[in-house]
This record gives sequence, C-alpha cells and structure tokens, in this order.
Amino acid sequence: MFIDLDCRFDILRLSKMLKHRINGQSNGSIKKIDQEHMDFDLWNNDTKKNPTYDEELYSLCMRRFLFIRCYDSFQFLATLKTLHYRIQKEQELHGISVHILMIDGIGAFHWIDRASTFMPLGATNRKTPSLQTVSETVVQEIRKLLLLHPMLVIATKATIFGDRYSMTETKRNLGKLDASNSRSISSTSLQLPYREYMPSVWQNGCCHHRVLWINL
Repeated sequence: MFIDLDCRFDILRLSKMLKHRINGQSNGSIKKIDQEHMDFDLWNNDTKKNPTYDEELYSLCMRRFLFIRCYDSFQFLATLKTLHYRIQKEQELHGISVHILMIDGIGAFHWIDRASTFMPLGATNRKTPSLQTVSETVVQEIRKLLLLHPMLVIATKATIFGDRYSMTETKRNLGKLDASNSRSISSTSLQLPYREYMPSVWQNGCCHHRVLWINL
C-alpha cells in the first residue's frame, strides 16, 4: 500500500514500466535498456507492438498495489483511521493482505500545518489542531493499524541541511561519503549538517531505523 503525500507519484508511469517488464519476461529475458530509449518506449506505449503481452499477469500485479493520495493532514488522518476497514475489504474481495505500507513524504504537510496552527478558519475563529496533536494522532493510528495488521512501514521525507556548518565543512563531509562509495548512511556515521524537523513524538514513537539518503 502506497500513500502519496507529496502528490508526485506517477501511477501511469508505474503501469507502463510494469508492462515493459512483463514484456521482457515473456520474451525470455529482461534486457538492460538505455534510459532514454526506455522512456521513449514507455511514453509511446510500445506494449501494443508485442503480441505476447500478458494482460492477466499485469492485472494481478496491479491488484497487489494499493494507491492512496492525500492532499492535507486531515485527509491523511482520515485515511489512517479507515485503513483497517479498507485492508479488510481488500482481503475479502481479492484475498490480498498488506505486508508493506509506504508513506511517501511524511513531512509533506509539516510546514503548512505549522504555519496554519494559529490561523482561524472562516468566521468561526476555530483553530486547527496543533502540529503536535496531528503528529501524535498519526503515530497512534499507525500503532493501532500494526496491532491489527502487522506489516513493515517505510516513510520518506525531505532532508533539510542546517546552517550550523560552513559550506566548506559540508563539502568535506560529503566528500568522505563519496570516497566511501556509499549513497546511504546512518545519521550518526558522519557529522553532516542534517536537521530533523519532525516532532519528537514521530522521531521517538514510530521510527526504529533511519537512513539518510543523499544524491551526490
């Protein structure tokens, strides 16, 4: 199950990449294709050219991928509160259990919620829930869900680099990372100018492992 909070996930591209892979398997091998040619083929829907395309396999794969998009914290909270029933329905209809929950952009609404905490909504002067309250509710709902449906939860968020380090020191530390030929490191292995912005209830209540991923 993939919950898209950044609203950038391209489900159409996933569909076409899956078809491309199925075509490669039906031909007996999956060849390594140049990215530019692959993009051209995908967007031109070259699956129609291959008569051996397995539509049944494609449908089976797509049924195993559940996609949800949320546009604000309220939709995200509503999704978490009803996720148990949605998973139950999928189990009853298709016999599919959810084993991995991916939340893309757990901090997507952080700054919006932070800015609007004390802003009145309409003429009622009703205030939005605090950032801490939203985070606490998210953690509580995820914990409840895991009690009913044990699964692996993976959440991503944007990385913010603080200003405590000079640019020279930042480049020096990133150079060490590049020299080690590693793109993923633990947050404590190098003193990078990394600044955590999620509330402590999320950091301490939900995260068991953290990976800092940097594109060099």
